[in-house]
Amino acid sequence: MTKAHDAIASADHLIRQFNSRDPFDIAKQSGIYIDFQELGTDILGYSMHSYRIPTIVLNLKNDELTNLSICGHELGHCKMHSRFDTNFFNRMGLRPSVGSVEYEANCFMFELLFGNQEISPMNYGAVLSEYGLPGWMHEYFDLIK
Repeated sequence: MTKAHDAIASADHLIRQFNSRDPFDIAKQSGIYIDFQELGTDILGYSMHSYRIPTIVLNLKNDELTNLSICGHELGHCKMHSRFDTNFFNRMGLRPSVGSVEYEANCFMFELLFGNQEISPMNYGAVLSEYGLPGWMHEYFDLIK
């Protein structure tokens, strides 16, 4: 099994468990605290465990769909990477290496948000832009088909 497959399977498990693809709903039902703070212009959100309490912090400046995608990414970290320290989702983030925790969180998010949709490759750029995600993430659509 690949890291991408494991992350996608983890998202699928939560979708079935909570009968939802909404990362806010899944986080709430999982006991993950979500907070909104002013994080400047570059940091879109992050996750951490403070006193064993999983927390997702989202930037107040994000629009609704950006927060949906960032929450999905950070939910992936909370569910799969609790042993790691704070994980930041940066607007200028570089493409993560395959198999890294960032790569896994991206696979998790894509399955959660887009796994049940038929999206044409011609629309990848528009969908990514709508959700506040960088254009290079188009490759994740192919992983969740």
